[in-house]
Amino acid sequence: MTQTETSRRPILREDEFLPLLQDATKEFGEQLIALIDQPAVLGQISFMGHFCERSNSLELFMDDYGARQNRAFVTFGELVASLRGLGLVKATGLHLISRLPRYATARDNLELVAELGSAHATLDRAIARLAAEAVTEASKLGLSWKVTEAYAVPAVALRRQLPRDLDADLADDERQHIAQLGARFLAVLQASRSLGLEAIRPSEELTEFVRERASEDRCRWYESAVHNIQSMYDTYVLGTALEKENDWLLVLRGHTSIALHLLEMATGLVHFYERHENDLRHEVARELISRVVDKGDVLHIAVNVCLRQAYLYVEGCSSTAKQILDTFVVDRALALPLPDGVVLHARPLALIVQIARHHGTPLEVEIEGEACSASSLMSLIMLGGAHPTPAEIVFRGDARSLEDVRALFEVGLGESVGVQMPPQLGYLRIKV
Repeated sequence: MTQTETSRRPILREDEFLPLLQDATKEFGEQLIALIDQPAVLGQISFMGHFCERSNSLELFMDDYGARQNRAFVTFGELVASLRGLGLVKATGLHLISRLPRYATARDNLELVAELGSAHATLDRAIARLAAEAVTEASKLGLSWKVTEAYAVPAVALRRQLPRDLDADLADDERQHIAQLGARFLAVLQASRSLGLEAIRPSEELTEFVRERASEDRCRWYESAVHNIQSMYDTYVLGTALEKENDWLLVLRGHTSIALHLLEMATGLVHFYERHENDLRHEVARELISRVVDKGDVLHIAVNVCLRQAYLYVEGCSSTAKQILDTFVVDRALALPLPDGVVLHARPLALIVQIARHHGTPLEVEIEGEACSASSLMSLIMLGGAHPTPAEIVFRGDARSLEDVRALFEVGLGESVGVQMPPQLGYLRIKV
């Protein structure tokens, strides 16, 4: 919607909006009072899950009416958003603790449980303070809620699941996907190591550390990479015959899930910090939330608990990821002559990179004693630049990748005019 279109929307007076807000906050208000009067509900997964749903709905409702761009309602709106954000972090942490006994792990979980317990105590205090401020701000606006008895969370029925029975004839595909999982996990491990999360950071370093290495964008990337691994596992490996034959694969699933929940918490906390440090323009709301929630506590939990523990669980599964490659990658070498008239420049090399990335398992290229990863176009261009017309190129990697490389060489690396790629290379994107 353009600025002109926005300015043409009919204006809703503040006294007209207030009754709408009163109706919209009924259940949320009851939950706020429950948080204050019954602190134990902060430890209930069902309550926190329902609280996150209601606060999210209320936040969307207020944004639909532009309440956080209105002086009268902006502070209450920011308090709702803060409660939703920290509530979601709290709910994720509770879910993680409840699931820990079900995860297969190669690490002792006692340290994680202890650190999460301390983090939850800090989050409980922050959420309770925000709830009290939200009730006070609501009273200033003329909103009121009454709770005559202990707040009861609506019961949620446990869903049963249909049996998984589609894996009978997919063993070859499963092996390929499991091999890709191992390679992806090791790639995430390398990126994780570059963040410098192995040690606890002193409080005076946390602000700079988040700005330089653990911004919200970086946390979201890390979270997304780990989430992709879990999704791939659940889609192609969970409950299959190969998983049952190799039950050590469950360690990869356990460590991935634990790291994912921790990264979700870290992302939420860093978002909370960056928004109230940099993005929130209303000074009154910014100062209020800064008084209620200690930024140092937020950064400590985000970096020294969530990100550090996520790193430890990713690192703690490195041997399992390597075992996956040793077990499921059929590693071979293939020596191919360079087709006549072909020079190793960016276009044909980019097709080799696409093959490597499509299969997702390690693929190495060697020319006259120099080698590099086939998944890095820049490394291949440098290698090709040093040896533009070699007599022979050696590839080392999974047999399935090598089969596609051989097929690419058989059609002259796509350099012939009007060349038709074989069906097995239909995934390649050829730039003219």
